Amino acid sequence: MHKPIQYSRVPFPQFTDRHVVAQTDNMAQLERVKVEIAVELGKARFVLEDLLKLKPATDDVDLNDPEMTATERSQYVVKLDTQIGEPVDVLINDRVFAQGEVVSTSTGQSYGVRVISILNEEQQIAAQAKR
Repeated sequence: MHKPIQYSRVPFPQFTDRHVVAQTDNMAQLERVKVEIAVELGKARFVLEDLLKLKPATDDVDLNDPEMTATERSQYVVKLDTQIGEPVDVLINDRVFAQGEVVSTSTGQSYGVRVISILNEEQQIAAQAKR
């Protein structure tokens, strides 16, 4: 026979409605927390068969060739659901935080995102639900 398990209450301290006052030292510590920022240009949904047909474009492939059919082009290009010029999602730790637009940097060698709006909590929840 198994010995019955005995349970007892665990005493917890009483919680009060005291207000927590933020100190500037706490804010300074928070400002040093590192977060990952990512920009999502768009999404695409594929049937696995089509995904397996993707090929890397070599230097001899001209994607602007008017002779190339849409089917041939789809072997090299993943079409996203976002149009050129549409706002892109700015994510912090994989959560939508803001909307931005893709811009080129002053050197022209890389690109960046200009933040055009920071989403309020309700907008963040709605944007996250669409993901």
